[in-house]
Amino acid sequence: INLNDMTYYVKVREEWNQIFSDAWRWYRDFFYDPNMHGRDWKAMGEKYRAYIPQLTSRGDLNWLLSQMVGELCVSHTYVWGGDYGPVERQWPKTYTGLLGVDLEKTGTGFYRFAKIYGPTQYNCDLKSPLVRPDIHLKEGDFLIAINGHKVKTDENPYKYLQVTRGQKVKITVNSKPSKIGSKTYEIEPVRSEYSLRYERWIADNIKKVLKESNGQIGYLHLTAMSSSNVAQFDKYWRAFRYKKGLIIDVRGNGGGWTEYFIIDKLERKMTAQNCLNGMIPFRYPGSVSNGHIAVVSNEYNGSDGEAFVEDFKANKLGTVIGVPSWGGLVGIINGQKTLDNGTVHQSNNAFYGKDRKWLVENHGADPDILVENDPASRMAGHDKQLETAIKMLLKQIKENPYKFPPKPDYPVK
Repeated sequence: INLNDMTYYVKVREEWNQIFSDAWRWYRDFFYDPNMHGRDWKAMGEKYRAYIPQLTSRGDLNWLLSQMVGELCVSHTYVWGGDYGPVERQWPKTYTGLLGVDLEKTGTGFYRFAKIYGPTQYNCDLKSPLVRPDIHLKEGDFLIAINGHKVKTDENPYKYLQVTRGQKVKITVNSKPSKIGSKTYEIEPVRSEYSLRYERWIADNIKKVLKESNGQIGYLHLTAMSSSNVAQFDKYWRAFRYKKGLIIDVRGNGGGWTEYFIIDKLERKMTAQNCLNGMIPFRYPGSVSNGHIAVVSNEYNGSDGEAFVEDFKANKLGTVIGVPSWGGLVGIINGQKTLDNGTVHQSNNAFYGKDRKWLVENHGADPDILVENDPASRMAGHDKQLETAIKMLLKQIKENPYKFPPKPDYPVK
């Protein structure tokens, strides 16, 4: 049977009533607190159901459901999706192409390439479209023209970079602010610079930490707590685990479910040293670190990233520096699908500590040392949270260095 041309009719208000009833019931049955945080859940349902006749779209229904579950004052109450109609959302055909660079104005009337992003020594694959063996361009050079249009500092250069997917543009550059002697290259702009800028930020932080600690301290950042982030952790853990100190940065961590895999690595302790003839003894297991560890956290560290901070502190693995985190640790295990393929999550997974106190929710994971990155210091190029972690670890390394046991005398048998 060919169903391609099949149509059906929906009484949307009846469907919205059913979706509303399902969402209300899912919270009643699956919310972690059977007392619904003290709310009269039946009354809440009646209060918000009365607004359904006033809704004009499926988006309005999501908004209404969000208002109802918001009465619980809890995190992870996600509501999205549903039947918005037969038209699929399309990316705009034309978008602003990006060059993977920072441009700065100069007194010459031309823009200068202040930064050209990628590759870094930690990710050789990500790079600006202007980084190619045949393109002779370095930071400090000048942008002269785009597609033959002279680009001056009194106009926005990106107006010449309105492109469609796959479209190439011609970039004219020079080591001096002049068209004379310039070179023109054809490149395909990128749609997003996020990964380029993130990788440079990582490389700059590692460089800063290594320089200010004279190579004694390593650094890594975790964007989230998913399976791919375990690999992200392991990449830098393997590089820096033998340092005398390590900074684990979870600022901006988006959460997930894998923090305990990382805690497991950090908890491992050296039990012995391996000794081979002609070699310096080396630690066993080889995956352990004997260095001091600091965690840097901020208000944008959320969910499982916050669980990591609490787990780290509870196991006394080191010191946490920064500000209280996002404050959302009543998590989610599964979402329910609505009649029209929308999604409603119920906050059904909460945490409390050995002291019988609920953890993190509506408060955040507290640091051991409170340090704010104020706007003035950030504009001046400082990262006070990271700098505090470096200074603290250097002090700990000096005052309490790890001493490997000397090799015993060889046995005589």
